[in-house]
Amino acid sequence: MRSIGTTFLLALAAAFLIAAASLQWRQGNFDSILGEPATPVGRNIYTRFQPDQVKHIRVSANGNDAVFSLTDNGWQASSPWSDRMDPRAAVGIISFTLGMRVEDVSRIEKINLANAGLKQNSIAIRLQDDQHNTLANYHIGRVSPWKAEVEGMDQPVSTVFVRPRDENHGDHVYICTGDITSLFNDGLKFLRDHRPFYFNPINLRKIQIRSHQGELTLGRETPQSPWRIVKPLDLPTDPKAIKTLIEGIYNLQAAKVSDRASVTLPAADSSAKPGLIGLTSFGSDTETTLEIFPPDSPEDRDVKAIVSDRPDTVFDLPLKPEPGLVSLADLPFSVNDLRDPTLTHLNIQSLAAISIQPATGSEILITREPPKPWIATIDSRSFEANEENLYSLLKAVTTTRAIGFESDAATDFTPWGLHRPFLTLRFLGQDNQALELRFGIDTSGAYFVNRLGTPTVMRVDSALIQAIAVRPYEWRLSRLWSVDRVNLVAIQRKTATRSPLTLKYDFLDESWQAERDGNNLTSKLDPQRANFMLSILEGLKVSRWLATDDEGALAALTSPSLTFAVVEKTTDSQGDFSGVSTRTVTLAPAAPGANPGFYYGRLDSEPHPFLLDAATYQKLAVELLED
Repeated sequence: MRSIGTTFLLALAAAFLIAAASLQWRQGNFDSILGEPATPVGRNIYTRFQPDQVKHIRVSANGNDAVFSLTDNGWQASSPWSDRMDPRAAVGIISFTLGMRVEDVSRIEKINLANAGLKQNSIAIRLQDDQHNTLANYHIGRVSPWKAEVEGMDQPVSTVFVRPRDENHGDHVYICTGDITSLFNDGLKFLRDHRPFYFNPINLRKIQIRSHQGELTLGRETPQSPWRIVKPLDLPTDPKAIKTLIEGIYNLQAAKVSDRASVTLPAADSSAKPGLIGLTSFGSDTETTLEIFPPDSPEDRDVKAIVSDRPDTVFDLPLKPEPGLVSLADLPFSVNDLRDPTLTHLNIQSLAAISIQPATGSEILITREPPKPWIATIDSRSFEANEENLYSLLKAVTTTRAIGFESDAATDFTPWGLHRPFLTLRFLGQDNQALELRFGIDTSGAYFVNRLGTPTVMRVDSALIQAIAVRPYEWRLSRLWSVDRVNLVAIQRKTATRSPLTLKYDFLDESWQAERDGNNLTSKLDPQRANFMLSILEGLKVSRWLATDDEGALAALTSPSLTFAVVEKTTDSQGDFSGVSTRTVTLAPAAPGANPGFYYGRLDSEPHPFLLDAATYQKLAVELLED
């Protein structure tokens, strides 16, 4: 007969087993009673929560404790400072926690915790949800000697010793991928947000700036609207400059952050207001302002600043360029830095006509009736316009950026030579909207432009002027000639050092015969190269037409490096054979040396020489005979 004691122990054991079975039934295992087994190599330690569940972070390191909570204003610290946590640090801690992949594992009794850095100086991290329930609790030790291979990473990554302290984790020490230990150095200062502003760039509505260059206000109507300068003038902005400004403000970071109680701010100067950056978002009338105090001396590299929504914090902001930091000197703060410097915003598709009026030459009128090509009309003579020069003109006036703004209130344009412009461009749209640009030159030779009807004068580079063709012959079609291989009889090619090579062509079987100095060289001729050369000759285009008296071209072409004589059949009005004609084009280097960028050329029936690019010349000069 069993004793009462034995019976009680058996009942207690049964109750324990029933309770354990109940827990196992609810949780799926006995981990809460017996402890979880070690996380296997290759698995992550924490997998049971998502990043957005983390609402509180506690950190201890080297005797320093910090508590952070996620609020409507981002991550905020309640200790050791009352200030904003750097959100990048919060993301780093959470990502590291969820990404700790086990590289090795051992029971704790087999590890020297001091050697692993898991004694007094270890880093303790606890993540909690909105109800302060623990999601992760672990210590980080020193960096281990092991380097881990991670898919997608070019180089092996560091690993650290980690000891989970959760109630349900087994008592093991792990070597895990990643290393964020540098975040917790120097009294946890890197967890404090060194960036004055915390905002969503997409939701930004207004930017107010006050600097030594003046005051201005930027604004936009909706998040999709373009930014404009609102004050002191209503001006369009340069999207690139706006991007630089907003990104710079967002990434502006202090070299040092201090508690206001420990810092003496510069005394207010009644003669000069402190610098200021103010930000206002859509859906709010509250402006967050950064007040920037002047430096104590011109040699100072940092300046003190305070921001309105962090009243207990003082920032030492980089005043001059610093490696790895955005400085105040990097930010575009003036009207001229931020305004749109583009000459025009033409809708090229809607253009109907362009007038080019040099002060000392004939008007060049370029018109079109889609889908027909552009037509140039000069001195009552019309012809198809040069597409390359048209493209160059339109690209110049739509992409060229002013290199300076001389005035926004000009009434007398004499100082810039705009009262008597040397060139006037007029653009007429299909909707009869017109735009006129006047170009002037001052006594020092600088170039300026004014849009008729506005008081703004912009300084422009001479490259813009050079991109606009103003001579009538420059608007001729760039195609030099048309060679018809149906009527092609022969091509004679002569180089400067060799006697002419005659190539006879038969269109019916697309065959070639070659001879030089009376010798038949057909067996050595590469017909594919000959066909390639012919394809270039058929629709040869010039890079630029030159004046009839261009001295460089006339001198160079007296000693040509390559000459082509093209012989073709001619037909009468009935289409019957009437004889043959020969056209000759000569080419010569436009500069000394083995590889000039351009070559001069001239067609025997044309008074104007031209420029040909080096790439086309090399295709025409291809070696046709095999050794």
